[in-house]
Amino acid sequence: MKKSIQTNFNYFIVIFTTITLSLIPISTMANKSVYGYLEPVTLLSPDEVTLTAKLDTGAETASISAQDIQLYEKDGEEYVKFTVAHPKMEETLYYDLPIVRHARIKKRASENTETKTHHTRPVVNLPIFFDGESHTIMVNLIDRSHFSTPMLLGRKALKKVGAIVDSTEKHTLLDDDDY
Repeated sequence: MKKSIQTNFNYFIVIFTTITLSLIPISTMANKSVYGYLEPVTLLSPDEVTLTAKLDTGAETASISAQDIQLYEKDGEEYVKFTVAHPKMEETLYYDLPIVRHARIKKRASENTETKTHHTRPVVNLPIFFDGESHTIMVNLIDRSHFSTPMLLGRKALKKVGAIVDSTEKHTLLDDDDY
């Protein structure tokens, strides 16, 4: 009898532990969805233009393909005028936004690192539309015309939009005939 109670108690502990541990990932993933490494993002201002973004868990911050970057001061605040342009975009977008901060970006090994190991980029708040919801994310400005996509969403932006990335998938938000 004593052995039977002990056996039942051991089964209970195993089942209870299994159920408890299986619920942990569910709670941490409750508000997240799985996307591919390439997904459409719509820029909400000044015009609604949809472009392809690379969802990159290896990058901390988001970046967008900015050109003609002009920093200036207005009413004691730092601003930046820039265009968003990329060979894969049909139109050029024009922005004039306040600078939120300056990001310190580590240079790639392929870049000339004789004097500096980092460079700075202006960062702005950019309204986007991703998977049916609008978000405002911080993006740093850099010419990405030599990259395959005009926008990169790093870990901070991915967290904000509730994205988990499956690197074996792409364009999960598009129908097959959309790309």
